[in-house]
Amino acid sequence: MKCAVFPIFRTEIPVQKMSQCKPSAPRHRLIITADDFGYSAERDGGIIECFLDGAVTGVVLLVNGEAAEQACAIARKHGIPVGLHLNLTEGYPVYKNEHTSLINSDGFLRGKFGFREALQDGKIDLCDVKKEIEAQIECFQTLMETQPTHVDGHQHVQVLPGVCDVFAKTLAKYGIKRTRLPIQYGLKNSNWVPKLHMDFFQQFEQQAEEAKTVFQRYNIRYPDGFFGTSTMGSHMTIGHLEQALTAAENKLYGDTTTSPLTFELMTHPGCCTSPGHGGCGGGPDDFSQSKDREYEMSVLRSSDWKKVIATHNMDLGSYKDVK
Repeated sequence: MKCAVFPIFRTEIPVQKMSQCKPSAPRHRLIITADDFGYSAERDGGIIECFLDGAVTGVVLLVNGEAAEQACAIARKHGIPVGLHLNLTEGYPVYKNEHTSLINSDGFLRGKFGFREALQDGKIDLCDVKKEIEAQIECFQTLMETQPTHVDGHQHVQVLPGVCDVFAKTLAKYGIKRTRLPIQYGLKNSNWVPKLHMDFFQQFEQQAEEAKTVFQRYNIRYPDGFFGTSTMGSHMTIGHLEQALTAAENKLYGDTTTSPLTFELMTHPGCCTSPGHGGCGGGPDDFSQSKDREYEMSVLRSSDWKKVIATHNMDLGSYKDVK
């Protein structure tokens, strides 16, 4: 599968020197996750190229994605670590109940903002959330014939108030011990992000801070550091990636750091989805059809980005490294 070729934009940005990162420090792990696996065959083809090239180290699956079954077969063939990308916002639900509070009048999930508004207005029954999480975990187990490496949330639904409690309790019930905590240290310094987007990003980061205690109560673990919020699509430049990684390192590294830490980079690569193909039941969205997906592939596979990883003395890892 051939995608478009893009130039790599380095975008030099001054970053704080990592004075605490010493040569004798342990080598830390970088998990590079491709979101939305199973959304479309075209998108998946690009993601698989990235995995085989060492540009991503794992994926998270949308079990209600049009290409989910085929994606799982390919993942098993290549030994790709696969987590579940819990979807409460896009397409058709997995748990079939025409009276569920999760859907709109057309039978679709309410959307990224529609779900949040309904939750805030008390229109979402958390029992329906529980049933949908259970249905998606069990669907994953059927498709992949194993447990997910972890469960995170499409559009970060796993940290929403109320949802995070049901989410953590359900993961514990199924013996799943890992999730994503979408808090990017130094996010406020990403001055290329439009204000409207930044307001949303900071809102879910605050919700993630509050979800920490819930996850800890159920012994749900997550990587020590996370970035990728500010580097989606055309904002994924080498300079922006390095700034975000350095901010996480400066927050977490210390003179007493003796155990390897784990960092996750959230990405959305893949070949562009064609109109009328893919999606989660309602056809592909603009995000999946955007050339930004192929641009992210180009950056992640570039020698410049691989040099950054090597310079920061990191090994590539997966969610199995999250202890």
